[in-house]
Amino acid sequence: MSVTLDFLICDLYITIAFKFEAEETTTILESVSWEVGRTGKITPVARVEAVDLAGVTVQNCTLNNMGDIERKNLKFALGTHVFIRRSNDVIPEILGKVDDEPGGEIVTPTECPSCGTPLELRGAHLFCGNKLGCRPQTIGRITHFSSRDAMDIESFSIMTAEQLFDDCGVRDPADLYALSYKQLIGLDRFGDRKAKKLLEALDKSKDRDLAAFLFALGIPNTGKATTKMLADQFGSLSAVREATVEELIGLPDVGGIVAESIYSYFRDPVAADSIDRMLALGVKAEAEQQAVVRTDSVFSGKTVVLTGTLSSMTRDEAAKKLEALGAKISGSVSKKTDFVIAGESAGSKLAKARDLGVTVIEDEAELARLLGE
Repeated sequence: MSVTLDFLICDLYITIAFKFEAEETTTILESVSWEVGRTGKITPVARVEAVDLAGVTVQNCTLNNMGDIERKNLKFALGTHVFIRRSNDVIPEILGKVDDEPGGEIVTPTECPSCGTPLELRGAHLFCGNKLGCRPQTIGRITHFSSRDAMDIESFSIMTAEQLFDDCGVRDPADLYALSYKQLIGLDRFGDRKAKKLLEALDKSKDRDLAAFLFALGIPNTGKATTKMLADQFGSLSAVREATVEELIGLPDVGGIVAESIYSYFRDPVAADSIDRMLALGVKAEAEQQAVVRTDSVFSGKTVVLTGTLSSMTRDEAAKKLEALGAKISGSVSKKTDFVIAGESAGSKLAKARDLGVTVIEDEAELARLLGE
């Protein structure tokens, strides 16, 4: 629950939010499963005895990695009572054991739970390195690649990705552009119209701009704001691929970890081959021409974060309008953030903005006015 007060300062409505304490309760830790993400990262997910917390029924909780499990004294906690917490619509987390009651052991996997490949420890996380043969990470990567904010392949779903993986041997996003009508028409639930529609959507996606293509690649530790900034700063795919760690660190909001992730990604032989194949199959990945930017708006020179769902426009549309007014769009909230524009179902970014005292704009009518609409 939160209370907001709106008032006008210098022709700008400001929202001050008073956040109440997160809610906590106890329940029983029943089991821990290990899920494979699209980057190959293996994440533990806790299953707890269902309990009502902050207005919802909680059954799954976050456990970041094995280090988090050990730090919270949960290594031998299966079947015991644990504290859990939920705040601001964020996924619930386990805080630790209620007492010293002994329980079953949470066993760290040594092999991928999906494909059986030996796992690698990179920093605090376990990874499956089978990029082309591990079903859940390949399906996740292809689904992300095809999503609206990425290559925007119309009517593509996780079910499509699963079917193409199982029946057409699609193991990489580049394989999508090599699909033929003959392959698709033979699939279950794929008639003439659906096959042609997918091929047309794939062909249309070849014209997506560089920022969308970079986001579609799923480079670890990057999001839409970072990939948009890379496209704007370097201006071409070849320049991004050739960038050094030093050049990347010099960019806004790019630290050492993100720079290393970008640099390493483009030097991964699997990723490099995939990109080369896509370019050979007609993907353009060209940067958008920069529009004239205003310097006299409320947002000129300001760092803005968008979160949640806006009813009057998409976040992409809002970002473009803000950039035309001189704003710099960021994907994360920090002390350097000037504004957070929050739509429906805004989550942790909104909570962090409130904690840091960042100006929050939640009224869409006021946002439209500030955008000059």
